[in-house]
Amino acid sequence: MFELIKSSKMNKKIISGLALTKKMTLAAAIAAAITLQSCGEKDGSPRIKDAQEETVYESTQGVITEVEEIEPGNDYKIIDERLIDEKDKSIAIVHTLEGTVDTLSLRKMKEDKSSYSNHSGLRSILYYSLAASYFNRSLRNVTPNQSNYKNATAYNKSSSLKNDLKSTATSRRVSVPGRSSRGYGSGKSFRSFGG
Repeated sequence: MFELIKSSKMNKKIISGLALTKKMTLAAAIAAAITLQSCGEKDGSPRIKDAQEETVYESTQGVITEVEEIEPGNDYKIIDERLIDEKDKSIAIVHTLEGTVDTLSLRKMKEDKSSYSNHSGLRSILYYSLAASYFNRSLRNVTPNQSNYKNATAYNKSSSLKNDLKSTATSRRVSVPGRSSRGYGSGKSFRSFGG
């Protein structure tokens, strides 16, 4: 009986030892694959297959976007935009149908989307104006949409101010997938450094 128990314990140790050996072999294979994959890279940092570097411009100036309510709560048109020095003081000035004027902080709007539920249509207008430079990191994504402006004068002013935003912007290099590696989700960029 004692021999049987002893034999059983030895078999368990052997089986445990074999399982441990398999796990260690698998871990070593994974480590080897990672090491071989990174061979040839000068700094050892991960790379995107066929990655290309791209310059991203981020605005340093702020924007005051003035809008007029056309229909209650959801329909607005931009009547004027101007640049200011302090980006964090960016605001939207809303002229309501009732004749009141609301001043909305873009910082608060970005941080707390629910706080401006009574101006739900405003956000989509701001995303296609110069104010988008506050919400987006890249000025490439800032494109005034003519249909959001009350008239051609307001639209043309904002379009020319975009060049001023770019001239004072900071720039950084990011890695994005190359053409051969683009497919599903190809519009997204992958940041390699710079935050």
